[in-house]
Amino acid sequence: MKKYLIFGVLLLSVFAFSGCTFFTTQNETTISTTFLTSAKTTTTTTTLSIDTDQLVSDLYAMIYADLYDQIRSEVVADISEERFNQILQDVLADVYTKIDASELTVEAASLAETVAGVASLWAPSVVGVSNYDSESQLQSIGSGVIYKQTGTTFYVVTNEHVVEGGTSYKIRFADETEVAATLIGTDETSDLAVLTFISDRHLRVASFGDSEALQTGSVVLAVGHPSGYDYFASVTMGIVSGTKRYFDVDNDQVKDMFVGYVQHDAAINSGNSGGGLFNLDGEIVGINVIKIASIEIEGMGFAIPSSLAAAIVSDIEEFGYSKQIPGVGITFNDIASDKDALIADGIVIPAEITAGFYVHGITPGSSADGYILPGDIILEIGDIVITNLYNFSGEFSKYHVGDIIDIVVYRDGTTMVLSDIELKSKVN
Repeated sequence: MKKYLIFGVLLLSVFAFSGCTFFTTQNETTISTTFLTSAKTTTTTTTLSIDTDQLVSDLYAMIYADLYDQIRSEVVADISEERFNQILQDVLADVYTKIDASELTVEAASLAETVAGVASLWAPSVVGVSNYDSESQLQSIGSGVIYKQTGTTFYVVTNEHVVEGGTSYKIRFADETEVAATLIGTDETSDLAVLTFISDRHLRVASFGDSEALQTGSVVLAVGHPSGYDYFASVTMGIVSGTKRYFDVDNDQVKDMFVGYVQHDAAINSGNSGGGLFNLDGEIVGINVIKIASIEIEGMGFAIPSSLAAAIVSDIEEFGYSKQIPGVGITFNDIASDKDALIADGIVIPAEITAGFYVHGITPGSSADGYILPGDIILEIGDIVITNLYNFSGEFSKYHVGDIIDIVVYRDGTTMVLSDIELKSKVN
């Protein structure tokens, strides 16, 4: 009853104060305002408009703000804290029913349960990859993801740089046991490789998801072995910071354009290479490959998008290499570096041409077949003006199989444009 008496006194106080306005004035009241200056005093009469409804509202707001904690404590004293919180939740639930569910964020508890579930179910699909040299000496340790099973044969995707230079490989499991693995093939441009191993064990096999569905802010989990097997199958959480990121992987001052990386801020370190980036459905949406390490930079990791990785590993399984990378299909000399040698061999190179590719031959069935002829000097491929082979290699990586381009050539004293050439996969 105490709280009702307090509240009644408050209401009487408010009405007593507001009554002065309600019963002695209309909605407009004339008052005198005095403005003082150092020189003289001037009295000015000004007509102001007073919104009595707003005044009452403001008074209520001040009173409620001052006495909220006191009233709340008295209410809680009469009913349990648990009951009070339940009432509050009921009120909030009533509010949320009036909001479009698609606009609501995932509750913290629900997100935590989802993350824990994904980590528990799919982290075991990430295994260790040990690289040995010809003398059976361990060269490096990385991560890999089991993405396919056919009978007792399991397929593991990892990074090309994890297996680079090795002559034998082993797959390591969480219980520290190992099994021999066979390298099926690699793709240097995307930095992907495929290994297989035989096992009768029941192993978790992950599947590729749709990296194209990722958006900035999507929650992702990185699983791998940072700094070696002492931290086997570490799980870190972050968000997608951006998609289709391109940068200079090999430090040749040219952005490598073939892979549009998924940038994220889930912690990854040396040893995470080849590990999986998972979405909250437990699907592989990326293969972690690189991070920017600097005292000035934090939380910039990159993963090969799953849509590209899935296509490349499928090619490697079938052909031993990737057909996702286009090729022109010519044998040639780079005029920028070989012009004098070409002239010495009796090949006529106009003085004004200082850069380009002098074509010696065409690979049957390649992109160039049926368009470019031996003796042509290629000046431009797509939107790339040929300056030298080194620069061209980096810039050409932005093109993909199926892209339609033009090629500009110098032929028989004339510069011509060869249009609508479809880029085909590189012929190894």
